[in-house]
Amino acid sequence: MRRVELSIRELSIHLLSIGALSIGAAIATIAGGVTLSSDAAAQTAGPAPRDPLADPLSPPPSGPNERQVYLVRQDQSDCSNSNVPASDSPNVGGNLWLRRGDDGNTTVKVAMTVSPNTTYHFFLKCVRQLGDIKTGDEGTGFASFSFPTSSVGQVYAFDMYPEGAPPGNKFQSATVKFP
Repeated sequence: MRRVELSIRELSIHLLSIGALSIGAAIATIAGGVTLSSDAAAQTAGPAPRDPLADPLSPPPSGPNERQVYLVRQDQSDCSNSNVPASDSPNVGGNLWLRRGDDGNTTVKVAMTVSPNTTYHFFLKCVRQLGDIKTGDEGTGFASFSFPTSSVGQVYAFDMYPEGAPPGNKFQSATVKFP
């Protein structure tokens, strides 16, 4: 039997993407930074996959009108966040899952682990504020926002920061691109 090593982050994101792990559990395990082998991964896979649309905070299935991007600790960028890395790194503080709906609205679901007990203002970058996300004692926060798809082009981004936008506590999304 071949042994494959996965980081907890990689395993959690995979299990989250197939609906076998809740966002809260994924964020909690990602924050732990432990490495599991494939043997342990099989034991921790949890319940059978569920319908990701049944839980409003679970990631949507992959499709042409859906995207996933990282939320990265970075103090500034341009309106499309062209210099924000699109790959996983230690600066990743969360995930965004987007779905362009047939009703003309786009929904963005946010799951993050950042500063504890903090209210973050969440923005459709260079367009408008979408709302606030309050983190708990462990720094986890979850939210879902909708906006008219026509309010953005095919390329756009998000940013978030607490009141006063202190350096080191600002987050930029990787660029969102739809064809």
